Amino acid sequence: MARVGLSADRIVTTAETLFRTSGSADWTVRALCKELECAPGAIYRYFPGGVEAIGAEIRSRHFVELNAAMSAAEEDPSAEGLASLPATSVAARLSRRTRCYLAFARGQGEVYRSLYAFSAQGSESHARALAQEGLVGRHAELIRQAALERELSRPSIGRFDSEQLAKLIWGRLHGHADLALSGLAAGGCDGLDDRLLIDILGIAGFKVAAFPAGLEAAARAARQGR
Repeated sequence: MARVGLSADRIVTTAETLFRTSGSADWTVRALCKELECAPGAIYRYFPGGVEAIGAEIRSRHFVELNAAMSAAEEDPSAEGLASLPATSVAARLSRRTRCYLAFARGQGEVYRSLYAFSAQGSESHARALAQEGLVGRHAELIRQAALERELSRPSIGRFDSEQLAKLIWGRLHGHADLALSGLAAGGCDGLDDRLLIDILGIAGFKVAAFPAGLEAAARAARQGR
């Protein structure tokens, strides 16, 4: 059987498989060479930055995956968000994106943790740009759109303020997901997802954020009973 040629894509794909199989981002070029049956120099020809550069490419792929999942959830009225919101509202679209983020974190724990294993290397610029695009840029855009559609408690909001709010939302999501994955909350975070999403709408200034806490549970039960 002919030997498969080495390529940047094959190196990254093999490294990601090694990462997923071992459940750890603490792998070496030596371990990767063993999987690829090549010398270290062959790896460095494609990735002079070694493990850091390959890790950055893996993170970029994962952010592409996460961004695509959030965008799909945003556009899918049947995706889980906050059941008490009109499905086509901006608030519902934002809630579906944020719920998807939490589901991604819980469903792919090690992959999720690896997203935040950034180094100071310039090779991380693409991953950073993807993170900004999906978790700041798009959320800020939705907040500005909500103001235009009179879903916010203010008539307009500028780019700077909307991006600052988007960063606050990202911080709340990451803190919640990280705590859930740590196990320190003993599973207590799962039941707080609805409250977190409601609070996120409040951070952004959505008018609907003031509805009673029990309304969401009742709305979800009614929808599931259909």
